Amino acid sequence: MAFPPPICYRKEKMHSHIGCDVKTARINGRTLKQALESTKANHRFGNFSSTEWVDVCPKCDAYGLGGEFTHPWPFLCHDGVMRTVADFDADRDQYISGNMEFAGFKFSESALESAVFICQLEDPATGSVEKVGSKIGKQSSEAELLKFSELVCEWGRGQRVWANLQRYHKTDAELAKAYGDWFKIAVEATGEDAAIEPGIKIKGLGVSFASKHLRMLDPDRFAVLDEVLSDGLGFALNPKGYKLFMQLLQDFSKQNHIKHNLAELESGLFILVRQQVRSQ
Repeated sequence: MAFPPPICYRKEKMHSHIGCDVKTARINGRTLKQALESTKANHRFGNFSSTEWVDVCPKCDAYGLGGEFTHPWPFLCHDGVMRTVADFDADRDQYISGNMEFAGFKFSESALESAVFICQLEDPATGSVEKVGSKIGKQSSEAELLKFSELVCEWGRGQRVWANLQRYHKTDAELAKAYGDWFKIAVEATGEDAAIEPGIKIKGLGVSFASKHLRMLDPDRFAVLDEVLSDGLGFALNPKGYKLFMQLLQDFSKQNHIKHNLAELESGLFILVRQQVRSQ
């Protein structure tokens, strides 16, 4: 999503150079707040909401955007590519890195790596839920299955989903059996559509939270497809849409020699796409 860029002409004393004619970029307010909280940088942004685009300059605002961090915060450039200040050559006033592309969405390697890191900061419980998911098997008890699902819903900020699942099923045994039957099919399924289809038939689960369960069962094989990625990239929230999403994710990972598993790769894409979906 390209946009007509204003030019940064700031000459405030807080900047080390005199004058600046770099094309400005945009960053989602929520992401900028994260950056400023981490960098503790003095800034000139004033008050802004978490859902608005904020104009930033990769040169003037480099410190506030995490220029001295290993993982700077991603922003949207005027040409529609997500980048970080690590991609910007301040001496030549230009971006120097190549671009990657997934489903028409463009970003730099630095932006993707930073986004994966940001998601890990936002969701510190991911590892513990993955550990519980790795122990789910054919012999899992009713209590273990239900606890796993509750943890997945909490991790996905879906307490209401968990409440509805309990409300829609008469007993814990009924819900646990539905999970047990589904997970057996998912493990043996050869296609992602066949793996998720029994899950979305469980009343109270849609593709978003069904894929969250699969992701926690096997993060090397499954990832999450939720409303953000559906709205931002155009994948349908149904079994066919999930299969297409997973196939493209696998292809992208192989072609670009991504070091992360599929779930981590998706988490980075989610953070990047969320900026556009959640900005006005």
